[in-house]
Amino acid sequence: MKINKGAVNVQAFHYDVESSSADVKTELNISVEHPDFKDENGQPLSEKEGKILQVVVPFEIHPENAPFKVSGLVGQIVQPVGFQGEVQDLEPKDIQQLSRPVVEYIETMTYQITSVALNRGFSLNFNKNIKIEPNEALKELKAKEKKNSDK
Repeated sequence: MKINKGAVNVQAFHYDVESSSADVKTELNISVEHPDFKDENGQPLSEKEGKILQVVVPFEIHPENAPFKVSGLVGQIVQPVGFQGEVQDLEPKDIQQLSRPVVEYIETMTYQITSVALNRGFSLNFNKNIKIEPNEALKELKAKEKKNSDK
């Protein structure tokens, strides 16, 4: 899938000292939305090439035996070329492809911050082949649509 991409936008990134024995946490809550984007004249942006979507990833991560935790909110505007469907029509592999640059950005920021704070970089290395499942709201929406189409 060809994707036009905007810049990755860091809305929040927090580095905090944490006990190495604290509970391990790896929460990446990937969501893809279709906001009503407008140009500087208040007109809807052209979606002739494909729908313009926003990938948003709030996260909270405390790696095992690490003396820190990171959390924040990172996003990116993307346009899958040729995609005119609804967000719920995206397959998990499509969502993974759309969100991968944002996840890589979180990995990079964590490495760079820990390089300075701990005098050694810490690699998160989220697997590129991680299985992304739709969240419960998306599953419910798909089930509701299927039920309505079966009528």
